[in-house]
Order: sequence, then C-alpha cells, then structure tokens
Amino acid sequence: MLMVFLGTACHTAADTTTLSSGLLTRQYEPEQQQVAEQTMHILPDAMTEYAPLLPAGEQPIRVKIVSVADEFDQYAVNFTGLTVAGLARPNESLIVVKAPRLQMPGSDYYGTLRHELVHLLVYRNVNPAFIPIWLNEGIAMSLANELRWQAMFQVARMFIQGRIIPYHKLDNAFLAPSGQEQFGDAYGQALSMTRHLRNRLGDDKFWAVVLDMKNRPFPKALNETAGITIQQFWAEYERSLWKYAAIAAMASGFFFQPAAILLILGYLRRRHIAKKLYQRWEQEELEEAQEKGRIIYWEEVVEDPDAWKGDNYNDDDEERW
Repeated sequence: MLMVFLGTACHTAADTTTLSSGLLTRQYEPEQQQVAEQTMHILPDAMTEYAPLLPAGEQPIRVKIVSVADEFDQYAVNFTGLTVAGLARPNESLIVVKAPRLQMPGSDYYGTLRHELVHLLVYRNVNPAFIPIWLNEGIAMSLANELRWQAMFQVARMFIQGRIIPYHKLDNAFLAPSGQEQFGDAYGQALSMTRHLRNRLGDDKFWAVVLDMKNRPFPKALNETAGITIQQFWAEYERSLWKYAAIAAMASGFFFQPAAILLILGYLRRRHIAKKLYQRWEQEELEEAQEKGRIIYWEEVVEDPDAWKGDNYNDDDEERW
C-alpha cells in the first residue's frame, strides 16, 4: 500500500504544473492551463475586493485545481456522497477546487473560488473556534454572490414543508448531514440567516460583530456589540420566514391556491396565539416582581446568552429550545 501511495504521489507531481503570483501559488494539470489563467484573475481581484473587511495578510495561499475525481475525493473525505465543488483547508492555507469539467452542470467556478477564499480569509481574521459554521458559510456565500434568489425559494419550501433546521442543530447539519437534501437545506438557511442578521444590524455593526469574534464567541460578540441575544435573533428570524414563503408563493403562482392561503392563515394564527401567551407570561412575571417589591427587566435575566441551556441541557431536547 505504501508503494502504491508513493507511486501515485510521484505520478501526480510529475503531471502537474505550478504557477506563482504574489501570495498565490496554483497547482494544476497541463490541460487545465486556461482554467489556471482564469483563476489567476479571479482570486487577486477577490482579495482586493475583500481586503477592507478581511485582509489576506502576508501568508501565501495555495490553490490546487483537480481534474481527477478520485484525487478530489482524497481531500473531501468528510463530504463523501455529497455534491461538493470545492473546499478550503484554512489551517494549511490551501484551496482545492474541481476543474470546471468535473463540476455539476450549472455550477459556478467563479463563485466556488471566491467562496473558498472567503473561508480562508475569515480564518485569518477571526478565531475559528468562535464563529458558528452557519455564519461562516453564510458570509462565504454572501460575499461570493451565490444562491441569491435560489436560497429564498429554498427556504420558502423548507418553511412550507416543515424542514427549517432548529438553531442548535444547524451546525451539525454541515458536519454530519442526514443526506444531500439536508446538506443543501443547511446552506440555503445559513445564507438567509446571514442576510437577516446583516439587514437587522446594518453593514457596520454586522462586520463589527464578525471581527469581534477574534476575541470572543459569537453569542457574546452579538450581545455585547449589537445588543441582542441568540434567542432574540432566532425568534426574529423565525417570525420573518412567512415573508419568504409569501414572496416565493406569489412569484411561483402558488399563492392563490387554497393550500397556500390556509398555510399562511395557520401561521398567522399560531403567531397570534404565541404573542398572547408571551404577553401573559410577561404580565405574570411583572405582577410577581411587584409583589416582591422589585421589578425585574428581561435584559437583567439574559446577561449570559447561554444561561438558558442550564446544567441539564441536552442538544436533542427540542422542547427546551
């Protein structure tokens, strides 16, 4: 097995060409010369565009363009059985992409390169342990200009079909998805959540939260920089989902079908009932606090964004969430 591995490695090295320019080093098979030259223009332009927010620094970046499926699979061992066009290994300063001829019809080689570059730049500008996977992916898709309209329709379908992934399970849908559908759902939802957060905070505060994750985890960065908790963000995002469904339904002509009308009316009714329930709880808490001689404000209760988990928190217990 060792001899086979060494023979394969030598064969690959002999059949590849290396080209360097600035921080970038590209490795590719001779027949991918045109693709390599295209890559030479895409990545430097993207690095210049992202520099004000996510500077690349001085460390070199390696790009490997793979034209053999089996070779790509050696890098993408964590994505076996899933449709993946590229990946980044930020700790190795490495981007691996499939040559265009290996990618699925309609794939965006330009977008894939930019997406993987953003992962590498995020890694260099924040603490990777502090940023949630969904936000990392959402930023990459957003800056790469991927799935702009597709994500809205996808999230609308997910909402209608009851496939929205709970917040505490979203990162795991990237690491260990149940299949290609959930893997795709996670990407679509991550992009819509990132857009929602960016619209909610505005560009300046959004990027302040992102860069603050160099020093502290996302819940604390969001709470202390933007003044909202994870729970508040998720509740607001959930409330916004019916708008995705309504827009997508109108665009597709589904809106005027009885099933769509019943769906939206049902959602509005549940929302109304929940709102009344929350108001009743708040009133009861206020009355209880007044009886004890002290009014407790919600902001005092949620100083620790993770306090809701408690000592007995179980990721699989959706009722607690």
